[in-house]
Amino acid sequence: MHRLLARQLRKLGLEPGALPDEAGWSELLRQISAAYRQSDDDRYLLERSLQISSDEMQALLQQQWATAEGRMRALVNALPDLVFMLDQEGRYVEVIAGDDAGLYLPADALKGRLLSEIVGPEQARFFLDVIRRALESMQLQVVEYQLNLKGGRRRYEGRVVATGLKVNGLHTVLFLARDVTELARSRDELQYMATHDELTGLPNRALLEGRLARAVVRAERSQRCGALMVIDLDNFKQINDSLGHHNGDRLLQRVVQRFKRVFRLEDTVIRFGGDEFVVIAEDLSTPADAEKIAGHVLDAFTAPVSLENIDLVVTASIGIALFPLDARDGSELLRHADSAMYLSKAAGRNQYSFYTQDLGSEALEYVELGSLLSRAIANRELVLHYQPQFYLQSGELAGVEALVRWPGAGPERRHPGAFIPFAELSGLIEPLGLWVIDEACRQAAEWQREGFSFGRIAVNLSSRQLNNVQLWRQVRDLLDQHGIDGSRLEFEITESMVVQEGGTVHGNIEALASMGISLAIDDFGTGHSSLVNLKRFPLSRLKIDRSFVDGLGSDPNDEAIAGATIALPRALGLEVVAEGVESGEQAAFLRQQGCQVVQGFRYARPPRSGRAVAAFRGSGVGWGGNGVRLALDAS
Repeated sequence: MHRLLARQLRKLGLEPGALPDEAGWSELLRQISAAYRQSDDDRYLLERSLQISSDEMQALLQQQWATAEGRMRALVNALPDLVFMLDQEGRYVEVIAGDDAGLYLPADALKGRLLSEIVGPEQARFFLDVIRRALESMQLQVVEYQLNLKGGRRRYEGRVVATGLKVNGLHTVLFLARDVTELARSRDELQYMATHDELTGLPNRALLEGRLARAVVRAERSQRCGALMVIDLDNFKQINDSLGHHNGDRLLQRVVQRFKRVFRLEDTVIRFGGDEFVVIAEDLSTPADAEKIAGHVLDAFTAPVSLENIDLVVTASIGIALFPLDARDGSELLRHADSAMYLSKAAGRNQYSFYTQDLGSEALEYVELGSLLSRAIANRELVLHYQPQFYLQSGELAGVEALVRWPGAGPERRHPGAFIPFAELSGLIEPLGLWVIDEACRQAAEWQREGFSFGRIAVNLSSRQLNNVQLWRQVRDLLDQHGIDGSRLEFEITESMVVQEGGTVHGNIEALASMGISLAIDDFGTGHSSLVNLKRFPLSRLKIDRSFVDGLGSDPNDEAIAGATIALPRALGLEVVAEGVESGEQAAFLRQQGCQVVQGFRYARPPRSGRAVAAFRGSGVGWGGNGVRLALDAS
């Protein structure tokens, strides 16, 4: 690599083989661009000598030519430049070259010849224009050009300055030419790397703004329309986590191959990030053309993708904004297309949606919610409240259930019923779920240090988490990080997760149980029950959904269902937990039927972590080595 490039890399503190981030690429290219146009000290001295006044230069060259020529030749021969003196008609007056390899002809053969004889009429016109500008402005002119020499195509940086000397009555200039082929090649490679995705070879988001702006201008001039499409693969993270990042990368490459069969050569396909792609489709007659292209994209995913001998059904959600109809500004168009894409996901995925003014506010609110929730997870702005669970007969604390809240959101968003469904839909449920486990482990460690006997903390797992092949490792690492035993945790899963289990689910359940973590079936009786599957897994608890508890003491049908629901897990040797207990009648019935554990507002509301102790003590509840005891009456 050219020494100048190496110097710039050292200035940026980059080790060999290290790659900068996006901002680093921009800074590196800026420095290189500036540096290769700067003179080395020796050339700087030469250029300063050439920029003295015309009268002084005229006197120097005419009166002391022999001495000046000797000094000049000695200086120039020490430079990596070729130096020519040309007159205003493009005739070589003098040629100073340390190496004839950079010349069309040997130096002596060039003298007296016209540029047009050497480089051809078109290239000669280019150089004559530069000479004219130098003579008229008396300012240094810097240009880049390419020449086809005997050794191959070379790129040069040329510097042209008026000398103030006339030869045969014609004004002359000095033309300094430096071979920057290798430097330019390195710069071009860096430019490509900075603007293209290494995995897929597609342009990256760095090129989006410029290309989209030019596409909008062309659409306005031609009075035709274009489409900006945002394409997001459905459930890609689940595939990536289950089969590994290597296979996730291979999947993206296969997807790009299918894109190439769908899109035209004139369309711009950009990998925007992760599994999201942006397409600029120009020169469309009507919006129906964009609809046709989107349909072809969906059709391209009809055939499964084979990875690791597994046929994967991959689908995509597409959002479309039309330009200049929907907007002329690139950022606004991208927001519109992104909003439409989220609507496609909300509608069930594997489809496309057009942006319209009617759905704009709803979609933008949806996008905003995703941005806010993602930031809240990253900044740990969520909190856990802990719903106590008590043994119905003894009143001892059996454990607590962790309930996530978002206090920084508006009143309509802070309850999990408002943001959990969105987290499931958008894929944020996995980082959210991992944060909940992390925070529960932290709280368990804190209570443990303070000597409180809290039983165990129950955490709800999502289907996405249970299908993540990395789940058990993530949990193991969090237990080690916080220094607690697995017996301090309980994971609640739904019946459908167990019934529809696959290899990943089964492996996670077995691995978690081997760590001492309890497993409970949540909302038992509301899903697709399968006793065979329930017996296959190392479960410890079944939780009766509150919908069966609500009518106890007043509805015979609810009592019959609840009685049978309690009897079934007890027969399987599982502990039964009843949710949503709020009255004495409900508590009395559950005790009579043999339910072991209860939770609900009758006993305690879910206080937030650090305030839990004060809340329980304020209710007359004592904490001790035997756990918390309540006076649980039978009335």
